[in-house]
Amino acid sequence: MKHGNASMQPRLIITVDTELSNFPRAQGLWGRIGTEEWGVPKLLAVFDALAIHGTFFLDAYAGNAADLAEQRRAAELIAGGGHDLQLHTHPGPAFDPRRDQLLDYSLEEQQEILELGAQRLQEWSGKRPVLHRAGDWAADHRSLEALRGCGFRADFSAMPWGSACGYSPAAIRGNGWTRIEGMLCGVGTCYQDRLTGRMRRVDLGGVSFLEAADVLASGVDPLFLTLHSFSLLRHDRSRSHFAAFPEYIELLGRFCRLAREKWNYRTSSALEAVIDLQAEPAAPLPWSALPTTRALSSGVGILKSVRERLRA
Repeated sequence: MKHGNASMQPRLIITVDTELSNFPRAQGLWGRIGTEEWGVPKLLAVFDALAIHGTFFLDAYAGNAADLAEQRRAAELIAGGGHDLQLHTHPGPAFDPRRDQLLDYSLEEQQEILELGAQRLQEWSGKRPVLHRAGDWAADHRSLEALRGCGFRADFSAMPWGSACGYSPAAIRGNGWTRIEGMLCGVGTCYQDRLTGRMRRVDLGGVSFLEAADVLASGVDPLFLTLHSFSLLRHDRSRSHFAAFPEYIELLGRFCRLAREKWNYRTSSALEAVIDLQAEPAAPLPWSALPTTRALSSGVGILKSVRERLRA
């Protein structure tokens, strides 16, 4: 593993893809269960209790006035809570419902999409976003050019897991920071499953806690933990029946304590990390190969996956 400064603590950067998604009645943002909300407001409260300065990548592309008002309310809550508000792109509802991924659009169209989103977040929060993550991680090399043209400082759409990301696989197979065509990119943290050989993304809702802890123990820097605005919800496949998922809060608390107390991680927002990196432009970027989990951790992860499929 290489570090720009060996004395620096590794970073845990917690991000939230904040979106309506295809849930009914803005449930993807608010997670309403009875009189409680298990979406953005609950996440903000949890982050405050854990002293997490989170980065919320907010989708600003609703297709009607009512949904747009919901997105604006989310922006105001996040910015009002002092958290890092940045841009998430699911452009279909505002541009073309048949094309919901950013890479489905031409360079000129992508620039238009990014500029509209940036203007909306600036109007709603008072600050123009400078960081971006594409919905479904679906950006391509045209996206990087469009981001540069719109004044963005870094992109967080790179993801070696899955097939949606359009960046060169060779450029993003690993963990940490990289530069692609001059754009600083934070790569979504992944690992190799020892028993199956699969590449998996660190996700407290989808992998076993032992697997996530193994990645912490490997010293990945930074470690990007990606949530969604609906991470505190359980739902069926049709997304019509919902239940609260308070266990996720306990998992997140355990993970943060383990990171800070045992492995000396510091939590920061994505923007804070980018500012620090860009203050030392000549320093090498932290980067490491994908870690491999222990066999026991992998086995527990496989059992968890089976249980989740049966539950669904």
